[in-house]
Amino acid sequence: MLLGDRPKYLALVVGLSFAVLLISQQGAIFLGLLVRATGPLQNVNQPDLWVGDPFVRWVSETRPLADADLFRVRSVPGVEWAEPFFNARVNCDLPSGNQRFVNLVGVDRTTMVGQPPEILEGRLEDLKIDGAVFVEESARSKLENVKIGDELKLNDRRAVVVGYCRAKSGFDSPALLYTTFEQAVTFVPLGRNSMTYILVRVKPGFDIKQVQQAISSLPDLAAFTPDQMRDKTVSFILKETGIGINFGITVLLGAIVGLAVSSTVFYQFTVENSRYYAVLKAMGCSNFTLARMVLLQAAWVGLIGFGVGVGLTGFFSLVSRKPGTELAVVFPWWLLLGSFVATAVCIAIGSILSLRSVLRMEPAMVFKS
Repeated sequence: MLLGDRPKYLALVVGLSFAVLLISQQGAIFLGLLVRATGPLQNVNQPDLWVGDPFVRWVSETRPLADADLFRVRSVPGVEWAEPFFNARVNCDLPSGNQRFVNLVGVDRTTMVGQPPEILEGRLEDLKIDGAVFVEESARSKLENVKIGDELKLNDRRAVVVGYCRAKSGFDSPALLYTTFEQAVTFVPLGRNSMTYILVRVKPGFDIKQVQQAISSLPDLAAFTPDQMRDKTVSFILKETGIGINFGITVLLGAIVGLAVSSTVFYQFTVENSRYYAVLKAMGCSNFTLARMVLLQAAWVGLIGFGVGVGLTGFFSLVSRKPGTELAVVFPWWLLLGSFVATAVCIAIGSILSLRSVLRMEPAMVFKS
């Protein structure tokens, strides 16, 4: 019955595939957006604690810290090292005269804590050259494909490209540049308070929570673990922006489309084949056997539609992971499981509607014209 009616069979598969694609793809994009919103947390793995303003709401919105705060943190027992970290947006003049905003990251000159995860061209030590900057590879096209040795202007101050690196951009990072902390504060003068965060490593043998509490007890300072900072950022995106609602509506629409298409087409398919079910019932088939037939057809269509939908999502995820792409996609196993559950629910509701017509069927209808 199922494979014999090709148009309705294909309509069921296409409808379910599209619904699964919407649910899993939009969910993966949403998760990727949340990860991208964590900004520098994606690239900096050395510190155990991030020290900033107590009222920080997410990683890219904080009040600058003073040099005195750095010395106070270093004096806390259990702190192995504490280094300044700079992260701010700055106006960049390109060689052609065009301009755009870039995200400037400043790392400690001596220890290079906060350095880019991967160097593609150039030497990291070249950042110590006066005015030197590293350009993140995905930003090259946005900066008119600048080459090593080309000059940029950051707030009307000369900057020289000395290398390329690979790092993950943040939620609000149109282009990413790296330099030393000392040079970053000259490109973006913020007054006496110039540090975005203080990165802290805890000495071996000391409890991170105790050191965190000791730092947080200092006036106007608070220490956060990387996980806590990620949670604060994700919470901010979900509560303070409309991103969560917008993606939630899209995922819900995907589920509704799958439910509507599968239920309507599968019910119509069952009704049109009702006389065949009636023949089987008249020949002695029990309701249990007929129900198994309907559920088998539904499961067959559901598995194929699910496979096609997640296959397209997986392909989309692989393509979007190429270096330089603007779209961040995260497709974990539990999102795959959630898509499967959503597909099963759509199929189950469609099957229930179809089963009602089959189980209420009278065998005598086979003799009607």
